[in-house]
Amino acid sequence: MKHSSLTFRRQPASKPTLLDYAWRCWRLAIIGALIMPTLAFAQSDFSNDIISGAESDSESSDATPVTSSGFGVAVLDTGVQLVGSITPGAMLPGSASFVGGNPLVDYANQGTHGTAVAQIIRALSPGSKILSLQTSTGGRSLAASAAAQALRTAAANPAIRVINHSNAALAIVPYDAIFATALADQVVVMASGNDRLLKPNGDALHAPGLGGKGLIVGGLGPDGEMLGFSNRAGGYAQHYVVAWGASEFANYWGTSFATPRVSALAAELRQRWPDLRAEQVTDIIKRSSTDMGSPGVDEKYGWGRINSVRAFQPLGALTAPVGSTTTETEEEQAQADPPDADLRRRWLRIGTPIFGALMREPALLKVLALDRYGRDFSLNLSAMVSGADTQSSIRRIARDWAVRDRSSLLSDGTGYRLSSYGGSDSTGAPRLRFDFSGDSASRHQLGYSIRPEQRNGAVSWLPHLANGVTAGSAWQRSLLTGNLEEGFYSLSSYRLGTKTTLDLAFEDTHDSDSMGQQNQVWSSAVHFATDTFGATFEGGLLQEDGSLFGGAPGGALSVDAAETRFLRLSGYRSINTRLALLAAYTGALTDVDSSSGKLLDNFSDLSSQAWLVGLGAKELLSSGDAASLTLSQPLRVTAGSADLDVPYGLGTNGRIFRFRQRISMAPAGTETLLEMTYRFPWSSVLELGVYGSLRYQAGHDERAGIAPQVMTVVRGKI
Repeated sequence: MKHSSLTFRRQPASKPTLLDYAWRCWRLAIIGALIMPTLAFAQSDFSNDIISGAESDSESSDATPVTSSGFGVAVLDTGVQLVGSITPGAMLPGSASFVGGNPLVDYANQGTHGTAVAQIIRALSPGSKILSLQTSTGGRSLAASAAAQALRTAAANPAIRVINHSNAALAIVPYDAIFATALADQVVVMASGNDRLLKPNGDALHAPGLGGKGLIVGGLGPDGEMLGFSNRAGGYAQHYVVAWGASEFANYWGTSFATPRVSALAAELRQRWPDLRAEQVTDIIKRSSTDMGSPGVDEKYGWGRINSVRAFQPLGALTAPVGSTTTETEEEQAQADPPDADLRRRWLRIGTPIFGALMREPALLKVLALDRYGRDFSLNLSAMVSGADTQSSIRRIARDWAVRDRSSLLSDGTGYRLSSYGGSDSTGAPRLRFDFSGDSASRHQLGYSIRPEQRNGAVSWLPHLANGVTAGSAWQRSLLTGNLEEGFYSLSSYRLGTKTTLDLAFEDTHDSDSMGQQNQVWSSAVHFATDTFGATFEGGLLQEDGSLFGGAPGGALSVDAAETRFLRLSGYRSINTRLALLAAYTGALTDVDSSSGKLLDNFSDLSSQAWLVGLGAKELLSSGDAASLTLSQPLRVTAGSADLDVPYGLGTNGRIFRFRQRISMAPAGTETLLEMTYRFPWSSVLELGVYGSLRYQAGHDERAGIAPQVMTVVRGKI
């Protein structure tokens, strides 16, 4: 079966070939001549996680297992007394003794060993029925022949799905006897023993030969650490877990009573998901365990302490089933996460222009998802959706104001300049820019890890307010949210006249959040400026690989590619030498390429727009200060639709129930952002910057209220 992944996976974006660049350059030339010119998951910072909260060591599960009256757990022990929760109705028919006794009489010296084991199983897995296979009359003695007969008997019983072997350390049975249980697809849980050894003992030594269907259990004491007499994992760590080693039904401590806790967990998993194979059950128990001791699987604790809450939560990549059944190919079944895979909850990260349209979509309240074991879970994806970067404004302001000035590494009188910017990007690479101005009519820039200064705001080229004003930090010439900031750019500027300049630009950027995004932007712009008036007309093309409007690539809500054609108009009008009116507008049309098998497909063209109006000032309160006050709407889809295809239930024989409808990609809300910036020289060596904003309906979410933001930055000069 084909799946669309629900967890974020970093997928390297394809690099354009030389032919691609040539083709794009040709298109860019056309754009410049004419002056004219898609859903993805996100990782919280997942991050944000599919399973919320910290992993618990509790050995009870909030999940309600599907019980089966015929589900059996074989207890190889001293017998099981009919007391307490061990009623006749709790027993499977077929109990037997292989030591000449009565399997319903506990022959332990204290009279409660096998009974206490069965009581633990019943307490933690009330849907399980007990089959008593008596192999011992108590004490620290076990006849290998009796244990072998019991194992063969359990293997031949189709009702037995789990075998609890708390006396496993007392003898070693012939391999064929325990191997019969593996052939019968039974989980065999064996005590490591109480001999103070550095490795397990007895039948536990058979675990490596059971094809992943056997578990060895060590015991934890009252302090949560390994019992002093419990045998350690040693060279059997890959098959070893630990659990609480006490019996609530008798005054006992030891691995014998840690073992039924693991058996009960295995039984619960097999009842909740009856199609799980024995080796899958053991793998779930191991991978969901809470790590103890040295990081990773170690020779003392093995995989660590069993975690019954985490075991009932998704493990590995979540997938949305495609088609009408859950049948998988062998290749898909064999796929596994790397050993260090992040198994925590991950959040959906959606591009801001469409965020509000998806987070309130009712069909996403109940989405069927399968984990790496094919276990089904019902997820509320709408509650897990997050905007691409709702804090982008304040983050960018902090970065721009705090960064040190660039220093010239190389410069000469012919117009060459090599500059390095303070700080570095997330890769550690320096921020470099090469400028070449051969004459007064042209200028060329090449850079890595920082965008051209001319592309940082609506009025960066404003003559009267140059270098002083940030015209509303929310206004960006990029259509995205500002997280794509690392990579390569080129810019060529040609002076067409005393008042007119032509820009041709290309950017090939990737994200700084390790989300796997890589985009290309081709654009051309004409700037017209006088002493009192200026305007810019810009057209361009944004190409996104695997993402839409800056969302995270990959996942069930992802797209294959998106191509956005945009036209931007911006300008200013000076009121006097200190004040100027600012305005900007962007209109865009996006073509989305999405393959079948995603939750969203068959997109129509998406229309979007953004705007800004404001006031810029300098020398407002003191000499050398600069300020801006702007009101803006970040980019928002205004028209367009897509098919939403959501699996919501799993029927008999693996049948998938699906819900499909056409939905609008235009959010119900409209974000409005009021921003103020002010900075001034505090002294000859210090500069103070202040940023404040009021954000209404953030992410175009109609239910979002007003959110204020305030930030101050102090910048030193040396």
